[in-house]
Amino acid sequence: MLEFLKKIFKNEEPEAKQVHELSLHNVKEWLGEKAKPLSEEIRQNTESILMKVDEEAQKTRFNLEILENAKLQNPNIPFRAKQYMEGNRKAYIKSVSSFLGHMEINNRDYFYLLEFCKKFDELIDELNKGTIRSYTILQEFFANETGKIALNLKNFDRLFRQLKSVLKDEKMVAVNEMVERSEELESKTKQRVNIDVDMKNAEASVKIAGSEKDSIMESIANFSQSEEHNNFIKLKEKRKNKEKSFYECQDIILQSFAVLDRPLRKYSHIAFEHEEMVLDYLKEPIEALSNDKEMKIIQILANLEKMLQDNKIQIDDRKKEKAIEEIKKLSMEFLADFVKNYHSFRSEIEEIDNKIRATGVNGKLKEFNRKLEETNLRIEKNSVEYGKLKDDLGKIDNLITKLKNGIENSTRNVFGDEIRISA
Repeated sequence: MLEFLKKIFKNEEPEAKQVHELSLHNVKEWLGEKAKPLSEEIRQNTESILMKVDEEAQKTRFNLEILENAKLQNPNIPFRAKQYMEGNRKAYIKSVSSFLGHMEINNRDYFYLLEFCKKFDELIDELNKGTIRSYTILQEFFANETGKIALNLKNFDRLFRQLKSVLKDEKMVAVNEMVERSEELESKTKQRVNIDVDMKNAEASVKIAGSEKDSIMESIANFSQSEEHNNFIKLKEKRKNKEKSFYECQDIILQSFAVLDRPLRKYSHIAFEHEEMVLDYLKEPIEALSNDKEMKIIQILANLEKMLQDNKIQIDDRKKEKAIEEIKKLSMEFLADFVKNYHSFRSEIEEIDNKIRATGVNGKLKEFNRKLEETNLRIEKNSVEYGKLKDDLGKIDNLITKLKNGIENSTRNVFGDEIRISA
């Protein structure tokens, strides 16, 4: 008994619908096949309406010819009124003829006809704007002929309303939307392939540039341990030590002339013969001292000291004492030793610089830095490009999924069929 009941309930369960697996390229063709009965019905209804449109166009042309050749109901009207009527008759016939010319339909394509239906109301409005006044006036003279043409235009309006109703069949609109979506889906899928290829290329470029950077960094590390680099570092350190030792002595000279700045300027205003040299010392003390072969600065300082002691140069006592103290430091022996050390220092620095240049290390380090900078720029550029492409890929994947789901859902609603679209 239990088994019997199971069979009954099992038979009552609805059978699972068959799912049609469609490749992306077959969707449009499959939709076309499914929509054939509906398309054929719409085509037949459309052809029937368009035949009536053609017949109405022939009738309209015939009625226009009648209107063109019609005689006045009342020939006994003023000449000016007759001229006015004739002008309106020509304008009316021209407007309606132009309308008929625009209305000729040679293309039976669904989308073309749908667009034409949208423009039909615009054609009617345009015709009415140009003919309404002429039509009203002509009714007074040719009521019968103009009435026939007015009826023709009314019939056109009715026929095109029927055509729009046929073309806007809900199922057919849905089918055409699915076809458009399938075309967009195919286009977006191709675009996705291109983006995916570009993204993989960008990712590969980042990895290649990263490997090149690692190789450069390894080369730099190996070079930094080499004998030539160690020799280069020793020479740089030697130069630094010599500079430090010399600059300590140089600072004494610079500090002394800084203290003597104001007294020397006052002195230069008194001792005109020494003015130029004093200003050189105040501007560049070390350079002036190295060029002062006869050590004239010793005499200048001695004169300055005497003038300070004799109060011939007016400065406050504290600054005067400080100036005299600095002058005593700058003895002939001290300055002569400094000049000697200065020239020796310049010579030694030049020799060290020549040895540094001879190692070629600076050039190699610049080359390493250039390669490293170029590689970093490539990594940055390709990383940005990769990120952008990855973002674009995510967006297009979402769009593709949305398009697929839309087509699958519409197919279920319109045809009652289950489909699955695979790329």
